[in-house]
Amino acid sequence: MSDETNEMTEVLDEHLMVKDDEGRPVLQVALLATVYFEDAYKREVREAVVSCCEDYFRRCGHRLRWALHPEKRLMDPYGKGKGSYPRAWLLGFGEDDSFSLIYHGAVHDRGASAFYASALGLPRRPFVELGFFRMAFPLLWFADSSESFPEVMLEMCRKLKPVSGYGGIGVVESPDTSISSRYGQVVYRWSQRFAGLEADYPTSHSIWLLEGRDGKEGIKGVNWLTVLADRWVEEMGGLDKLESDLNALDPRFSIRRFAGGIMIQAGPRPQLGDAERNVWPELYVKLSKYLKPIRITRHRPFQYGGIGPRFDLERSQAWLRRFDDR
Repeated sequence: MSDETNEMTEVLDEHLMVKDDEGRPVLQVALLATVYFEDAYKREVREAVVSCCEDYFRRCGHRLRWALHPEKRLMDPYGKGKGSYPRAWLLGFGEDDSFSLIYHGAVHDRGASAFYASALGLPRRPFVELGFFRMAFPLLWFADSSESFPEVMLEMCRKLKPVSGYGGIGVVESPDTSISSRYGQVVYRWSQRFAGLEADYPTSHSIWLLEGRDGKEGIKGVNWLTVLADRWVEEMGGLDKLESDLNALDPRFSIRRFAGGIMIQAGPRPQLGDAERNVWPELYVKLSKYLKPIRITRHRPFQYGGIGPRFDLERSQAWLRRFDDR
């Protein structure tokens, strides 16, 4: 990034983060993308996960400080421990092994940073389970880049062939659940004001995406970028119908194809809305209503424990439906 963009990013980061009593960031607003995929135990899927990690390292490795060690389950300095080199160990795991990856750029090993990537893959089972890959960037990271956030997410989709996913402005929390639980009420409060802000708990979502639509699988919802596997496109009537419907709904929607699915972009830039001013992210509302037949409606609480209002069962399920009456 240019010096000017770096300065603007630092100003934004300072105002779009929450710090603990010791001045360490514990919540960070960022560009956030999450996708869900099947067969995480297969070597070719793990190869795709490694490739996505390496793509992220190429873009942001100079801003990372921590990597999760695959055996110790503790954060090591990035570049100095086993966790920093997933190609050296992940591809050697057997089908009965799960894996978890976390990388971030906070000064504190349990802090929150807009430079963040994580993945989870479960072992082989006689039933379907979903893994996920998640990555974040500062809001202005692509401001003067030859790349764009939609292009980077589309590249990830080409490699992982996800069943669903979303990308836009979201909240990155501390990787330590004992810390993130203390600030859950802040995420909830932000999400009530800014409906376009992604409240993201992929470990939990990956379970309910398989049964949260009257016992069937579905998608979590929409954001600036919404990823649908071919199965969802077909359920919505096929690509031609979906393209025609969205164009009639609003010509600002665009669709990008990848092998196995599509990525829908809702306008040229992400939207947040502001409930205090009765402003709603118009394109998100339209897309969410259109995709209602394939969206999940049931979910366990996003958050557990802590003080103050938070995403309990009722509020979590209400958040999934937040655009329906707009």
